[in-house]
Amino acid sequence: MNAELTIDYLRQAFEHYNNLIFDGKLPVPKLKWSRAKTRLGQMACKRKMSWGRTKFYDFSISVSNYYKLTTEQIDDVLIHEMIHYSIAYTGLKDTSSHGIVFRGMMDKINRTFGRHITISVRTRNLQPRTAQQPKDYLILALKMKDGKHFLSSVNPSAASKLAISLARTQEIAHYAWYQSQDEYFHSMPRVRSLRGRQVSKEVYTTMIEKMKLLR
Repeated sequence: MNAELTIDYLRQAFEHYNNLIFDGKLPVPKLKWSRAKTRLGQMACKRKMSWGRTKFYDFSISVSNYYKLTTEQIDDVLIHEMIHYSIAYTGLKDTSSHGIVFRGMMDKINRTFGRHITISVRTRNLQPRTAQQPKDYLILALKMKDGKHFLSSVNPSAASKLAISLARTQEIAHYAWYQSQDEYFHSMPRVRSLRGRQVSKEVYTTMIEKMKLLR
């Protein structure tokens, strides 16, 4: 089951778990959805020193709607952040961000209410809520006189500059420009200078056969 991703849903879920788990003691903070890719939730607040003590205020909780999560998963993320909120709001001292106090509260909530709250979630294992459009990569394929092969993902704005460098580099036996949408190039930085990833002859041949040659 998937939740309808509205602020009203977050507010209703917050109030439900506040009453169920936290005895209704937490004031409603600023609640918002985010498009974060690296973290599913975040509790933020401001702080100031008063009479030698740190006072926290202006609390907010955000939950990412970037990934395809079930209602249960979204609620677990929200409760995770509510634990952070409860610790800060009540002035409890913890050993770290996810220290003894946090883990104790998390484990008790999981046991008592059948939740599956965790310290962290590997977002690489999650699917985006909406399909990602394939990216176009400008690829420079280089064959060197010493037999080495290189592939570079080039920033398009630097193509003219690299063309000048190519004409001056005597070690190059052959080069060509290609266009590709292959995810193979996703992890490559888009370079602005004459550098790239050395690959085997087999990988080089396989990749250029799949790419569109630019004239």
